[in-house]
Amino acid sequence: MLVGSLCSQRPVSVSTGAPICDVARLMQDRHVGAVIVTDGSPQRLRAIGMITDRDIVRAQLERSADLSRLSAGEVMTRNPLVIGEEESVDGAIANLRARGVRRAPVVALDGTVIGLISADDLLTHIARKLVGLAEIVGWQRRVERD
Repeated sequence: MLVGSLCSQRPVSVSTGAPICDVARLMQDRHVGAVIVTDGSPQRLRAIGMITDRDIVRAQLERSADLSRLSAGEVMTRNPLVIGEEESVDGAIANLRARGVRRAPVVALDGTVIGLISADDLLTHIARKLVGLAEIVGWQRRVERD
């Protein structure tokens, strides 16, 4: 299975100038824990940063600033891990683990953002595969008893 088929296809993104209070509101409204900070045209968005809910809390505490005075560009984690849509699940897990992050933008071959993959997405995929294996074991035991 490739990451491009598992990732969320409608990632939430903001520009560097977006006020963090608006980013936090957007995250709440869209029920997400992270947004991708992008630049470029709407047809060719490039990931230049990530903002998580934790980043917002840390920025507010460290700077003691009103969230309306902080921009996405000031709070974002720069140079985010990006994962190609053709990456395998195992490769994505290895990349997330190596960078110590739970989420990454997914990009097409030309670098355009097409989605977001999370540890939750990967865990759900693996759990479904394990359930399938467990069903095989259960089926085999029933056949052997009959």
